[in-house]
Amino acid sequence: MPVTIVVGAQWGDEGKGKIVDMLAQSSHVVVRYNGGNNAGHTIMNEYGEFVLHLIPAGIFNPETYCLIERGVVIHPPSLVGEMNSLEERGISLKHLMINPCSHMVMPWHIAEDQGNESNGSIGTTLRGIGPCYKDKAGRWQALRIHDLLNKTDFVKKFDSICLQKEKELHACFPQQDNMLSHLESIRCSYLDARERILPFIGDTFGFIRKSLASRKQILLEGAQGTLLDVDYGTYPYVTSSHTTSMAGCLLTGISPVDVERIIGVMKAYVTRVGEGPFPTEIKGEQHNKLREIGREYGATTARPRRCGWLDFPLLRYAAEVNHFTEIALTKLDVLGTLRRIKVCVAYEDTEHLLNSLDILNLKNKKCRYQHVYDGWGNLNGIRFRDELPEQARIYTKSIEEDIGVPVRYISIGGKRKEIITL
Repeated sequence: MPVTIVVGAQWGDEGKGKIVDMLAQSSHVVVRYNGGNNAGHTIMNEYGEFVLHLIPAGIFNPETYCLIERGVVIHPPSLVGEMNSLEERGISLKHLMINPCSHMVMPWHIAEDQGNESNGSIGTTLRGIGPCYKDKAGRWQALRIHDLLNKTDFVKKFDSICLQKEKELHACFPQQDNMLSHLESIRCSYLDARERILPFIGDTFGFIRKSLASRKQILLEGAQGTLLDVDYGTYPYVTSSHTTSMAGCLLTGISPVDVERIIGVMKAYVTRVGEGPFPTEIKGEQHNKLREIGREYGATTARPRRCGWLDFPLLRYAAEVNHFTEIALTKLDVLGTLRRIKVCVAYEDTEHLLNSLDILNLKNKKCRYQHVYDGWGNLNGIRFRDELPEQARIYTKSIEEDIGVPVRYISIGGKRKEIITL
């Protein structure tokens, strides 16, 4: 069973990029299977510090094939900007491949996203991701990567949809600028991106099938986190795609029987960006300290993240939904800087495992804190679990015992080597 899936166990920003970058060293293929450039995977390795939004985090291993699959919605100008930035810093793109069925984020999607947020905030990144997925489901006003193959047909379809979208946007958001006044420059930006993207369009599905037949190691890279899944998350404060391990199989055509490992990446504490319920959210000085030391600002928008204590009920829920085989625990070093650390072990009047009604009513849940730990201080230079301070080892053990999933990796810094493998 040659497939490993890496998925976020919380509300995103758990450190998946670092884990994928590490695991890519022994992977033949890394596949990004969902989301768009609303995601940001931060990576620190021997090449420097990077934030990837669309390109898989395996791109730093020159022998790894990096595929962008059909579940990803692509904003072509942003993708080209990311490609150029990587090449300027000496990173090869020779093994990058893009599925032709991937849908494109268009200017009208971004305009609709901005208009919707101005009328009632959910806290999106304003990247047009939700409207793009909406058009994907709607089927008739959508453009996919394969539409770039024929330039004449693309321009005709682009202009036709743009005209219709401008009428719709003007009716819904009359205060917005007229998109048609910038039609020429908008079209040119997509045509320029087309020239850059064309050589990378390929049969990713066929490549995955051949890799499976050859028993090559395949790593599926999820974006966002379980609690942002459009069906399993804290709806409506979620993203517009499926973010669970099950989506990894659905969107790549890989059978679940080929999956050996499902790694849930979780922070030693919890963060989320934007609106929505957050039972363990911290207020005051401790919150501000945790945010600053952890550099808790969105990789995509630079918005400050809300920070909270670890939430066992939600972790158990994520483990059940995704069927985690192991956990990658990140930012244990950051949490240890606090003097006193709390953990929510349960919600009042809620059973051990959350159900769908619990998730719907999360904003009214009251936490029961039973575990309190002393901060464990500096973890610099530690490479083995036995070297961890006692309180850090107890904290890690309590996660394993309560969630029922072993902790396989412990990240104690941003760099690739700052990780303990158990």
